[in-house]
Amino acid sequence: MGTILSDLGLESPLVGTTVTAHIKSSVPDGFRCAVYDVVTGEARDAMLPRADAFDLPEGAAPPRLSAGDKLVALVVGVSPAAGEEDERLMLSVTSPQLVERVLAGFVDELLTGKVVIKAVARVAGTKTKIAVAPTVKGLDARGAFIGRGANRLRGAQALLNHAYGRERLEIIEFSNDPSTFLMNAMNPVQVTDVLVERGDAIVAVEEHQLSGGIGEGGLNAQLAGRLTGHYVRVVKTGTDMRQALDQLAADKAAAETT
Repeated sequence: MGTILSDLGLESPLVGTTVTAHIKSSVPDGFRCAVYDVVTGEARDAMLPRADAFDLPEGAAPPRLSAGDKLVALVVGVSPAAGEEDERLMLSVTSPQLVERVLAGFVDELLTGKVVIKAVARVAGTKTKIAVAPTVKGLDARGAFIGRGANRLRGAQALLNHAYGRERLEIIEFSNDPSTFLMNAMNPVQVTDVLVERGDAIVAVEEHQLSGGIGEGGLNAQLAGRLTGHYVRVVKTGTDMRQALDQLAADKAAAETT
């Protein structure tokens, strides 16, 4: 791969924008694509590396992309196209920033600055948690992102899943209080207790919600922790929280020495 021009401070104005990528062919490094200029209609060469095309849970088979498929992607850089005068756009469909750009097309309040996205935790094609907050007193930021009848959220999901995937977007209410924020981030599971300390967190849920709190492959707890900046362990209600937190710290220390 050539040098990314944005790394040299020569960033293209397209970097950071969303585009519709038309798959032309599959190559060992990824997928050759065409991106059509919205003004001139001219096609620009683009590459979607395999590392930026899939972000799947362990054991999941990657979706098949073939010539003629279309997907929404984020332009993350440009590089010289080998043997050609034109530059090649470098694309990603796994970047968390792609979710932000897509939501901006549906949430007017995000464009006007009345609401902001505080953090995004994403496993592309599967699940994304987005922490949001208002900048205007009394405004329901979560409601603004979801929309009436969840129309805004469903629209954003449909766009992200245009070519493949069944990614679910979850809008989380941000809080400056770490415990409250983590409890919100565990949505849709109801948390009965939480203990947060030095980047570690124990979250208690009712026994019948344990599987949902952890999530398939640990995904719900993992994303909640990534969103809030904590390493999260889920336990059942009634567990000694201090003992569980000490055990978590010990387990992490043991893992680091092996």
